[in-house]
Amino acid sequence: MTPELPRGRTVLTGNEAAAVAAVLARAQQIACYPITPQTLIVERLAELVAGRDDVVFANLDSEHSMFGYALAAERAGSRCFTATSSQGLLYSHEQLHRASRERIPLVAVNVNRSIVAPWSLEPDLADSISQRDTGWVQLYCSSGQELLDSVLCAYRIAEEAMLPVLVCAEGFLISHTAEVVDVPSQEQVDAFLPPFRPPEDWLLDPRRPRAFSGLPEPNDYATYQHNVAEAHDRTRELLAEVAHDFAAAFGREKVASLEITGDRAAETAIVTIGTIGETARELLTDDEPPLVVRVHAYRPFPADELAAALEHVSHVCVIDRAPAFGAPGALGEDVRSCGIPATDIVCGLGGSDVTPETLRAALARSRVESPERAAVYLVGGA
Repeated sequence: MTPELPRGRTVLTGNEAAAVAAVLARAQQIACYPITPQTLIVERLAELVAGRDDVVFANLDSEHSMFGYALAAERAGSRCFTATSSQGLLYSHEQLHRASRERIPLVAVNVNRSIVAPWSLEPDLADSISQRDTGWVQLYCSSGQELLDSVLCAYRIAEEAMLPVLVCAEGFLISHTAEVVDVPSQEQVDAFLPPFRPPEDWLLDPRRPRAFSGLPEPNDYATYQHNVAEAHDRTRELLAEVAHDFAAAFGREKVASLEITGDRAAETAIVTIGTIGETARELLTDDEPPLVVRVHAYRPFPADELAAALEHVSHVCVIDRAPAFGAPGALGEDVRSCGIPATDIVCGLGGSDVTPETLRAALARSRVESPERAAVYLVGGA
C-alpha cells in the first residue's frame, strides 16, 4: 500500500521534503543510487511510489549509470528526478557536462558532503561548487522548506530554459534535521507546474531515427556552447519570474537569486551561501550589524543584483564553505569578478562548526587582511 503524501504543516527532514517535492512534481522516472547522507531521499521515494504504475523507480548500479539513465529518460519525454552526494556527484562529472550541452531539463538534488581526502561524511560545499562550470543551474538552500519549494521551482526553470538544475542542501544540517514544512496540495502544484512538454525535434523517437551529438565542425561545436551560455543568461530573468509565480500560487515568499537582510546602509556586508546565510542573520542584533547577502542561485551567478546590493558597502567579507587551493574560494572569486573588493574567508570545511562567533571572527580577520590575498582559512572558528 502506497503511503499518502503529507499535506499542510508537517514535520519533515530535508531529505523527506525533497522526496515529497519530487512526487508532487509528478516525476515519472526516478533514477536511484543511495549514498550517505542522501540515502533517505531514495528510500522515502521507494515508499511513496510503491505499487504505482505511473512511476518507474529504477535502481542503478552506480551514480554514473544513474545519471545516464536519467538523461535518457528525459530525452524519451519523461519528467525525471534523481539525487546524489559527494563522491557520487564527482563520479558523474562527465554526465553533468553532457546534460547541459544536450539541453536536458533534469532536476537533481545534491546533498552536500565533503570529498576525500581524508574520508568524511560531514558537510561542506566542495562537491557541488567543483561542478559549477558543468552548465547546470545551481540553487543552494538554507532550510527544508526552501528545499521543497526549490525542487518545485527547479522543474519550471529547467523545462522552460531547457537546462538541468542542481538543488543543493547541506548534509545533516538540512538533510537529517526535522522541521515544520508547509506541504502544498497536489492541486496547487499541478496549477503551478504544467506537464512536461519538450520540443518534438529534441525528443528521442524510435519511429523517427536520427543522430544526436555527433562529431561536429569546430564552429558548430562552439555554437552549441554559445547556446548554453545564452540560455543561462536568459535564466536570470526566469528565476525571478518563477519565484514571483511561486509566491502568488502558494502564498509564501520565494527567494529568486539573492536573499538580502539587514540595513542596506550598513558599512559592512557578509556574502555567503547555504545554511551559513541563516547563521549570519544572528549577527543582525549586534551593535554594528552587517548587511547579510545569501546567494541562492549560484549559477547563473547574479552579478548585477549583487553589485547593486553592495553598491554602498565599504567592507565586504565573503564566506566560502569550499576550498580553492591557491586561489580565492569560488564564491569569493565570483564576488571579486563583479569589481567588488572583498576578503574571502574559507570555513566550515568537513562539517566544522560555523557559529555566530565564527562569523564574528571572520569579520575581524577580514578587517586586517588585504583583499588581494587569495583566501583566509579559519579552523575551529578562530
